[in-house]
Amino acid sequence: MPINGVVESKLRFLEQTLADLESWPLTNVAEFAGNSLLRRGVERALQLAIESMIDVAERILAARRLSPTETAAQNLRRLQEIGVLRDAARYAEMVRFRNFIVHRYEQIEPQIVYSLAKGKLNHFRDFVDEIREACAGETPEEKSADT
Repeated sequence: MPINGVVESKLRFLEQTLADLESWPLTNVAEFAGNSLLRRGVERALQLAIESMIDVAERILAARRLSPTETAAQNLRRLQEIGVLRDAARYAEMVRFRNFIVHRYEQIEPQIVYSLAKGKLNHFRDFVDEIREACAGETPEEKSADT
């Protein structure tokens, strides 16, 4: 399935959001926790990145004429089932985080946000790479077999 303009636009937005996050001064968790502006900015950027993942998953299912499932995490698992993603569970973890910051925003622990921003951005990059590979006609499994 060739990548379409909407999916590519969302992937580029996701990449720009990651670049923004990497440029912000996330020196240590104590400073992060004490800087409400930075903390809320990172929360929002992570939310937007995850929303992009969710939108991309729904678009790909629609382009393949597959109905979306009941939840975003299930949509990611569906992409794994059809060979677009390798490990939907790592992305479903991101969706759970998004649900938490959207619905329980008053209870967000700065350490969790900091940990995600410092240690899990590679998950987003892997998502982008896997989507581009699949949309170029090469599934992650096919690529692994070639190497």
